[in-house]
Amino acid sequence: MKKLLIIAICLFGLSPLLKAQLLNLNYQISLPMDQVKEYTDKASFRGFDLEYHQFLSERFSVGAAIGWDVFYKDKAHTSGNFKFNKNDNVYTITGNQYRYINTVPMLAIGRYYLTESNTTLRPFVGLGIGTSWTEKRLEVGQFSSTISRWQFAFAPEIGMYIPFNDQFAFNLGARYNYGTKAAHGRVPEIQTFSFNLGIILMGMN
Repeated sequence: MKKLLIIAICLFGLSPLLKAQLLNLNYQISLPMDQVKEYTDKASFRGFDLEYHQFLSERFSVGAAIGWDVFYKDKAHTSGNFKFNKNDNVYTITGNQYRYINTVPMLAIGRYYLTESNTTLRPFVGLGIGTSWTEKRLEVGQFSSTISRWQFAFAPEIGMYIPFNDQFAFNLGARYNYGTKAAHGRVPEIQTFSFNLGIILMGMN
């Protein structure tokens, strides 16, 4: 995470050189859905999103985004099944459980803007397609079980940005995130709903 923040700061330092481009850093709150909610039912307040967008026309841009979310839940006196390395037996262990799901989506994004660049508000709709690295972890006392996989991911979104001046703007958005299940279902389908609040550094021709 620290490396991504350092990259973001370096990129933002290049904002005066941007032409018809956006750099966007968001704080992200994500709500778990379906299988993610069954495993960790609390909202994630530990997330961020870094985006780059290039305008191909007045109302259309393409870009890329990388994000990070952590979902967490603790359950007291709960049983879980564990398998140990080089052992095919399944052991049931009871104790205080600590459950984690980390997701790192990496998406290519296309956006359509509903207004021209000189308006006070610029609402948009978009779609991201790419991949997501997901880690599912369970801890019980000194024992832990971790599995991680890459998943196919897509994310429709809506939002708007509010220009402050020629170089700075504020961003508000919402995104539905979906990742296919992996590892024969041991990594579940990822379905979350994210709210983004951030700043934009931009340059326009």
